Amino acid sequence: MSTGSPPGHDPVAGQVTRAEMLVDAGRPEQALEGITAALAEHPDDVRLHLTAGWLHLRLQRSADAQRILEQVVVGSPDLAQGHVLLSVAQQNRGRLTEARAAVERALELRPDDAATLVQHADVLVSGRVRPQDRKLARGQAARALELEPENPSRLLGAASIHTRLGERDLARALVRQGLATAPQHEGLLYADAQLSVDDGQHSKALVGVLAQNPEHAEAGYVLFLRVWQRLLAPMDTAIVVVATAVLLLAWTMRNSMVGLLPIWAAVLAVLLVVSAFRSWSVLRHVPRVLVRRSLLDGTWPGRLGTVGLVTGWVAAVLALAALLLVRDAVAVRWFLVLLALALLIAGAGAVMLPRTMVRHARDAGYLGASGPGLVRVDALRGSFRATTARRAVLVALLALPGAVTAAGAARPDALPVAALGAVTWLLPGVLVVWQLRALGAALRREGAEPAATGGSRRGARDTVGAAGLVLAIVALGAGGLLAVAHVPVLPNEHDAAGRYVATSGSGGSDPTCGGSRYTRISCVLRENRERMEEWEDREPIDIPTFDLDVPEIPDVEELDVPALDVPDGGTG
Repeated sequence: MSTGSPPGHDPVAGQVTRAEMLVDAGRPEQALEGITAALAEHPDDVRLHLTAGWLHLRLQRSADAQRILEQVVVGSPDLAQGHVLLSVAQQNRGRLTEARAAVERALELRPDDAATLVQHADVLVSGRVRPQDRKLARGQAARALELEPENPSRLLGAASIHTRLGERDLARALVRQGLATAPQHEGLLYADAQLSVDDGQHSKALVGVLAQNPEHAEAGYVLFLRVWQRLLAPMDTAIVVVATAVLLLAWTMRNSMVGLLPIWAAVLAVLLVVSAFRSWSVLRHVPRVLVRRSLLDGTWPGRLGTVGLVTGWVAAVLALAALLLVRDAVAVRWFLVLLALALLIAGAGAVMLPRTMVRHARDAGYLGASGPGLVRVDALRGSFRATTARRAVLVALLALPGAVTAAGAARPDALPVAALGAVTWLLPGVLVVWQLRALGAALRREGAEPAATGGSRRGARDTVGAAGLVLAIVALGAGGLLAVAHVPVLPNEHDAAGRYVATSGSGGSDPTCGGSRYTRISCVLRENRERMEEWEDREPIDIPTFDLDVPEIPDVEELDVPALDVPDGGTG
């Protein structure tokens, strides 16, 4: 920030310069302490008040910054930089109309200032963007770069604008241009990390930003979220694989469809491998101490989360094995019981892992009692709420037709286990939304100010949301208990099915008899021999005999048949 102080031995100018140097070194708190001390000696100096407002913005204290900067523009209405910084503070607090008016006043005072042009474009692309605002924002960003084509801060601001407009390739090019000029620019390095298309490269770039400045709060928080995202995703994948495998057992565990199970097992195995690869591509770039601290924090919720994660993956592998190998009806039932037990343990871990994540974020100061902390809590809650809503829609789309046709399932006793998997998949998201809602309310009580308030309308939405969460938790809890109660622990009618074998639907030969002609003939002969052996091993059938009293036919008297005189057929 430049306050336009004249050169010389001005002590106020020296304090401002020192504050700027401390900010560049990553110590804005110390810079604010120095400016506060200088204000005690020079309470009417507008440069100190302007610097104090700027420092509060750097510390993400937009409410305090707005209060200070409003006093600055009242006392110095022709100071363009005061209007620009006031616009930033109002924009951060969601007051976009006021922010636009403030920056447009600054443009009237300094129409050719590149920083003011960038801020004007930034306000134009905030909130709901109109087509004419998009066009004007592009023009203002281009004009700012014409005025200061090599300024890293202007390049960073223009890149941010194009990112919001969805023009990520152009934004990435501007960031690379700025890094060619200022390779150690912290903001450009962070923007380059955020614009990375590969998850692994994104994490690697964030680690590089933190290596340069360990106090970079935003980079630390984004890396923190990235690590936890890649720890939570495998848990969800494992639960999905187990629940899907159970559904397959429910609908395809019959002789005519057993041959399809290996195909589905291969599909689910690919899903597991992809999930593991995505997690590894991120975690391998992250310091191992961060991963260990996330999973092995020493508390019982953390341990339970780790146990649940391991159990979920072991259950997923066992579910694939069941699809490939288990064909005995009784063994299938006991496998269902085992998978239900694994789902209970994995579900407990899936509940504890997000809670551990929130606790670690609180301990690290990312979700503190401040405006940024409250914004992050609200963003996290919105993300989990949207994810849980999408999952609920998917479960409903599968459950409704499944309930209608449940009577035609090959193994209906597997459906309660599948229902338990659905509950295990949905309930952790609902619970973490409730936890984040309570945390947001606590932060507000501690003095954190939201970016924008909605008054009574917001209070009504919160009440409706709380009621919906309570109903969802009660419904999922009751559904989970009902599913556990119907897990097929006791013998049932399916135990008598014996061993499932792959047969065609029309009763023909085994569809697994493939390969060459001689292999198929051998397979068919083996089947016929097995059928003959089964027939020979059967107990003899006792066929009852019946005694019929047939009456005797009376003798028939001999009949005299008269002889016939045949005339002589002579020729005489």
